[in-house]
Amino acid sequence: MKKIWIGHNRQKWRLDMKVVILAADLHIGGGCKVLIDIAGALTSKGHEVEIVIPQTATVKYNIPCKLTIVPKLDRAYIPYGDIVLTNFYTTFQPAFEAWPEQTVRLSLGFEPLWAPDRQAALWTYCQGVPVITISNWMDQLIYEHSGRRSTVVSLGVDPQVFRPRGPKIAPLPDKSSSKVILYIARDANDYALKGFSDFFGAMEIIKNEYQGDYVVYLICPDGRMSLSQLDIPERIFHPKDEFEMAKLYRTADVFVASSWFEAFSLPPLEAMACGTPVVTTNSGGVMDFCAHMESAYVTAPKDARGLAQGICAILSDPPLANKLARGGSVSAARLTKALFERNMVNALEEIVKKRHTAG
Repeated sequence: MKKIWIGHNRQKWRLDMKVVILAADLHIGGGCKVLIDIAGALTSKGHEVEIVIPQTATVKYNIPCKLTIVPKLDRAYIPYGDIVLTNFYTTFQPAFEAWPEQTVRLSLGFEPLWAPDRQAALWTYCQGVPVITISNWMDQLIYEHSGRRSTVVSLGVDPQVFRPRGPKIAPLPDKSSSKVILYIARDANDYALKGFSDFFGAMEIIKNEYQGDYVVYLICPDGRMSLSQLDIPERIFHPKDEFEMAKLYRTADVFVASSWFEAFSLPPLEAMACGTPVVTTNSGGVMDFCAHMESAYVTAPKDARGLAQGICAILSDPPLANKLARGGSVSAARLTKALFERNMVNALEEIVKKRHTAG
C-alpha cells in the first residue's frame, strides 16, 4: 500500500494491495462464483490478485487474474498477500499458518452447522482475524458461537441479466396453458440440506390437492433429478449461464426454494429480480430480503405441507402472486452485484488501511 500527500496538511491513502484468494476448487456453484466476482472487482480497481488452487482442483470459470496451481494448499505453497482471503474452513488453516497477520476469513456459509469436523470449522472463527460474511443471520451465528462480530457484505444480482422483461423458455405445445413451478434440484445424497425431499413431499401433496394444470421445471446441476415417481408433468433443464437461468425465472409462475439453512441464497433473489413470485423456507440469510406475504411466501424448513400451501396459494390467487412479484422486485432492487462488489472491495481496503494506520 502506498501513501500520497495532497496539499500541505492533508494526506490520503492510495491502496495498491495484493490479494491472494485460496480456493479448494472452482466448480460451478454459488460460493465459487462469488470468489471469481471478488477477484474481478479487485482487479478492476487496480489491485493485484492471485487465485491459488491445488492441482486436484477443477476450473469452470474464466479467471480474471493470475491463477497459480500448487501441489496442495499447504503453508509452504501460500504466497504472500496484503490480504490472504480464505472462504472455507479447510483453506483457513494453511493460510493462517503461513500469514497469520494477513489472513481474512470470508464466510459464505457457517460450516460448524454441517461440516464433518465441526470443532475445526469453529476454530477458524476464533483466531482474531477479520471476518467478512454475507448476511445479518450469519453475523449473528458467528457472534453466538465465537463472541465476535463480522463485517456484513450482502450479495446481489445483476439487474441487466435478472430483470422482468426479456426472453423466456418456450412452453411445450400441450402445456402452453399450464402453470410453471420452477425448482433447483440438488442431489438428495450430497446436498440433503437443500431440501429436495421436502419439495418432493410438497409436490406429492399438490398432485393430490391442487386442481389446476401445472408443469414442474427442474434445474439439475448435479445430473438428472426427477419427480417421475409421482407421475406428474416435468421438464429437465441444465442452464449454461446466468442468461439461461433468467429465462427460466421469467417463465415460471412460482419459484420454490426448500433449503434447511443458507448463508444468503441467491436463487430466490434472482427470481425476485425477474418478477417471479417466490416460495421459500426461512433458511436464515434469505430473511435479509424476504418478508412473509410482502416479498415472498415464507415457510418453515423441513415442512412439505408448508411449501405445498405456499405454492398453491400463489398459483390459485393472482392478486397475491402479483403482490409478491412487486414486493420481490423492490427487495431485489436494493441488492445489486455492483453494490456487493464495491462494498467487498471497500471492506478489504479498510482492513489494510487499519493495519497500516495501527502500525
